[in-house]
Amino acid sequence: MWYFKACVLILFLFFTGCNSKRVRENNNGIINNKYSGRFSITPFDGYSRISVYDPWQGAEGRHFDYYVCHDSTALPAGIDKSSIIMLPVERIVCTSTTHIAMLEALDAVDMVVGVSGSDYVYNLDLRERIDNGDIYDIGYEIGYDTELIYSIDPDIIFVYGVGSESVPAFNRLSEKGISVIYIADYLEEHPLARTEWIKVYGELLGRSDMAAEVFDTVSAEYNLIQKKIDSYSADRPGVMLGLPFKDKWFISPGNSYISKLIHDAGGEYLWSETKSNTSIPMSLEAVVSMAAAADIWLNTGIAASIRDIELVDHRLANLPVITQSSVYNNNNRLNKYGGNDYWESGTVNPHLILKDIASIINPDLFPGHELIYYTKLKDTP
Repeated sequence: MWYFKACVLILFLFFTGCNSKRVRENNNGIINNKYSGRFSITPFDGYSRISVYDPWQGAEGRHFDYYVCHDSTALPAGIDKSSIIMLPVERIVCTSTTHIAMLEALDAVDMVVGVSGSDYVYNLDLRERIDNGDIYDIGYEIGYDTELIYSIDPDIIFVYGVGSESVPAFNRLSEKGISVIYIADYLEEHPLARTEWIKVYGELLGRSDMAAEVFDTVSAEYNLIQKKIDSYSADRPGVMLGLPFKDKWFISPGNSYISKLIHDAGGEYLWSETKSNTSIPMSLEAVVSMAAAADIWLNTGIAASIRDIELVDHRLANLPVITQSSVYNNNNRLNKYGGNDYWESGTVNPHLILKDIASIINPDLFPGHELIYYTKLKDTP
């Protein structure tokens, strides 16, 4: 059962964010962010408005407004109470580990009082609090324990809106006076667009200057690394991704977050020409045929060794990338519960992921770099 749940979770995390078009215009005008088109922050006298656009797959055309203030008398009349966020915020529930990473970057992880899927939390401080019973696990998606959430009494619950089926539960929470904030970072196609969502957290916590500083530092480092990669004259090796699941190989399309990372790191994703709003199911035979051109294999799911890959299907053992021992997984920072820091702090550190992948693709580019999120697979665990 744990194996099945881990497979499902990894597949979902791998393909979300690689399946949505970039939103740039909306009914409130042009968004002025550097990368993200899924949120805007508008300052007013005495308050600010955060708008979130298309926060889950299939939510095109929907947006949510949140009004952040210290004094509600500064707000215009007629605003729904459920959309008002009163500062200071002190108690937070997170439904994704990426939320935890954002709060950690803003020195606010101590505000977390509840999480969804506690086993997958990597953050060391929260792990200790979870193990001591000080952090509550609210469950998953349509199985969220709303009564438990009420008892925790959070100021805000950050929502990983994976689908419209979860909305009714969150509406009930909102009706009870809990501020429900939809976070759509996982749908972003550019790595820095995901990181830019730290501005939303900063606005909600009264730490907007700190958030802007974190984002500016990360984006500057990412672009500096990419500039060095672009100046390196080398052929782009072919890169494949993933692992089959139940006789299907779900291919991340070319307009995806991970495809962008591979391109920026100097590689050529084998399916870079594909375009889709969702992952693309393909037969194992079709992928194996295409994979003959792969020089590097990344993100091999729950496979911790070459042997694990071969056990999935014997045909995979004959791929050139296997015989050349060029297989790497993004599980270098994995705790005993299954929490993978790639999916947690990686959202805040795309520059580190970029450098990892670039070092794998062109080992001479960053001599001495020790892989942070990635590890090379050996024949056995």
